[in-house]
Amino acid sequence: MCNIIVINAGEKEIETPRQFQDHFGFLPMAQDYYDTIELDFCLCQVDIESSLFFNNIAFKQSCGDYYVGCLDLITD
Repeated sequence: MCNIIVINAGEKEIETPRQFQDHFGFLPMAQDYYDTIELDFCLCQVDIESSLFFNNIAFKQSCGDYYVGCLDLITD
């Protein structure tokens, strides 16, 4: 099962690098073993954690998904 990024406790879900770029305004970083990112494929090809961390975006990870915004509503 592929990872997703959940925005504001479910307001929006990001499932592809193109959706990531549209929402955050930059492309996510590719995993080390990928030469290129296919924009309309799943997020398995990108390093979500590093992409968010290096751009100072607070997040939590729970059950394989990443949560951004409304972090106080997310329990681990």
